[in-house]
This record gives sequence, C-alpha cells and structure tokens, in this order.
Amino acid sequence: MAFPLIAIAATLAPEIIRLIAGDRAGTVAGTVAEAVRQAAGTEDPAAARAALAADTEKANALRVRLAEIALEGERLNAQREAGQRGAALETLRATLGDTQSARASMAEMLRGGGRLAWGPATVSSLVVLGFFAVLILLVTLDPGPGGAARFDPQVASIINITVGSLGAAFAAVVNFWIGSSQSSREKDAIVGRLQDAQAQQVQAAMATLRDTAPAPLLRPVSLAAASGPSDEDRFEACLDEVLKSEGGFVNHPADPGGATNMGITLRTLSEFRDGEVTEADIRALTRAEVREIYRARYWSPMRCAELPAGVDLMVLDFGVNAGAGRSVKMLQKAVGVSPDGSVGPITLAATGACRSADLIGRLAEARMAYYRGLGTFPTFGRGWTRRVDATRQAALGMTGPGSLPLVA
Repeated sequence: MAFPLIAIAATLAPEIIRLIAGDRAGTVAGTVAEAVRQAAGTEDPAAARAALAADTEKANALRVRLAEIALEGERLNAQREAGQRGAALETLRATLGDTQSARASMAEMLRGGGRLAWGPATVSSLVVLGFFAVLILLVTLDPGPGGAARFDPQVASIINITVGSLGAAFAAVVNFWIGSSQSSREKDAIVGRLQDAQAQQVQAAMATLRDTAPAPLLRPVSLAAASGPSDEDRFEACLDEVLKSEGGFVNHPADPGGATNMGITLRTLSEFRDGEVTEADIRALTRAEVREIYRARYWSPMRCAELPAGVDLMVLDFGVNAGAGRSVKMLQKAVGVSPDGSVGPITLAATGACRSADLIGRLAEARMAYYRGLGTFPTFGRGWTRRVDATRQAALGMTGPGSLPLVA
C-alpha cells in the first residue's frame, strides 16, 4: 500500500481513512493512491505534495474525486452489510423452519394416534422432572454432622456428572419445545469481534500515517458542515442583504418580470399561492410572506445552509435575481463539477474544498459575464454592477473561520 500517497489523500479528505481501514482487499487504498497519482502527475510523495500545494485546481479536483470514491465505498459497504444481514436472516429462518418441521411432524403423529409420537414428550417430561427433582433434593439436603460433606468423593463426583447431564438435557428440551436465542447471541458475538478488528485496523492505519507522513502542506477540510451561526441566523442575514438590493415595489416597462416587490414577481407569487394574483397583491406583499417564499423556493432547494458562509449569499442573491437552477449551475461551474443544476454531495464537497473568498470572486465575475450577455444590459447594467459589487463585499464580510485556506 502506498502509504505516503494515502497520507496526502487523508489530509484532503480524512473520511477516506475509515473506508481504507475497513477494506481488507485493499481495493479502496489502490483507488485512492491512483487518484492522487493522476491528480499530481507523479508517484513521488514529495513532488505530489508540492504539485497540489502549488495548483489549487488540481487539489480541488482531487478532493472531488476522493468524495466520489468515499460515496461509492459507502454504497458498496451498505450493499455488503445488507447481504450479510439477509444471509443471517435466511440461516435463522432455516433453523426455525427445521424446529417447526420437527414439531409439526410430532403433532401429526399425535393426531394419527401413533405410539412413537409419545416418545419425545415422555422423554422430555422425564428429563424435566428429573432435573428439578435432583435440584430440589440438593438444595434441601442437610449437611452431615459438624458441616461435613454428606457424600464421599466418588458419590459426589457421580452426582455432579448426573446434574450436568440433566442440565444439558433440560437445555435441549427447552430448545426443542420453546426455541433458543443462541443464534442471535452468536451473531452478536461475531459482530462485536468484527467491530473490534475494524477499530484495530483504523488505529494501525492512523499510526502508520502519522509515522510516515511529514508535516502536511494541505490542511484537512471535513465534508461535514462547520460550526458557526445557526441556519436561521444565516438565512436572516442573507435575506437582509438580498432585500437591500431588491428594494420595494417596481414595475419597469423594460423588465420582463413585470411588477415586482422585494424581488417577488407576479409569476413567482402565483406559483407560491397556487392561484392567480394581481398587481395589487404584489403591492400588498409582507416581509413575512416574502421570507417564506425565499426559503421555500431558493434557500432550501439550493441547500444554501450547507454552503460556506458568504457563498450562501452569492448563490441566494443570484438565484432570486436569475433563477435557482441558473445560480446552482453557475456555482457548479465555478467549483469544477458537472453543472446539472442540483446541489448534491459532490457539489458540496467541491465547494467546501475552495477558498471562500476566491470562490466568491469567481461567482461575481461569472455573474457579471452573464449580465453582459443579456439584451437588457444597457438598461439595467449599471444597477446590476452595483448589486454584484455590494453582494460580493457583504459575502466577503460573512466569511469566517469555517472557510479554511487550502495551503497552510
């Protein structure tokens, strides 16, 4: 296993270590090492680190590839575990079926009046009676004079063997007539041993990485959302900025959206209320209803709460102005993933891998390029330019410790 290359991958996506440690065949490790080699263009660990530290696009592309590998590994693990659970369930069903079949056969023999059918019941009754009789006898039997043992060693040994045999027979009777959870206990024991083994493998892999990897040039960035302001606080802050740009009621003859109030057009309000609306309805809009429209149509579908602070404002503001799908595709192009208009794990991972300030700048430039291509730019271009500049400055002010730079 190319541990130095794996160590580079671990600095970019720490979650990949768990998959590598749990993969006995080494398939994931080989795939990860190959991804690092392809991204860096070299097999030398030092040269690979230098190449990734010098080229943020290569590093971001590698982050995306590692996220894809992690997702595929999780999917295969889930399928494997489902198969194991299904096999264990089938085994349990077969065992219970055998027991049920034996009981059913005996019941059929009893209904037919066969004498042999009474054999298991008779033996079981004798075993149960004998077990409890001997147990009661031993419990109630008084010791000999002076507390001495009542039986000599040979007799005591025979009694111990008899009690042990009766105990085993009693367990067999219970298992036949009632059933047993032994298979469940064995399964739990196996799962526990597998978990212990996996934990040991993870610890060994991490220890090897710490020993073989030099001080990382690349800071690790978790794919999980960074701690910070709550979703509600972030949404309110972004909403305030968007409403500063949108203003109040406007009905410019050159605006294809027609009458607009706080960024909400006739069409948007009609779709939200699921019915026809008038210009008077647009004029009468309240901030509370606008807030719910923004959350339902833009903030939640574009998963802004999972984007880095500042980037969420850029995506929301452009989504309100030009459409949610167009805003998401612009984000995806800026982070180097396929622009399908839907924010998923790959888009989130690629976004988290970027410097927030750089990504905000790229989004602002792409937005201006979009505006310049519109036929209404001569009319609205100055206002759009001011809005983009104001939004970019506000977004940069929102970036915080949750946005880690790529190079230490």
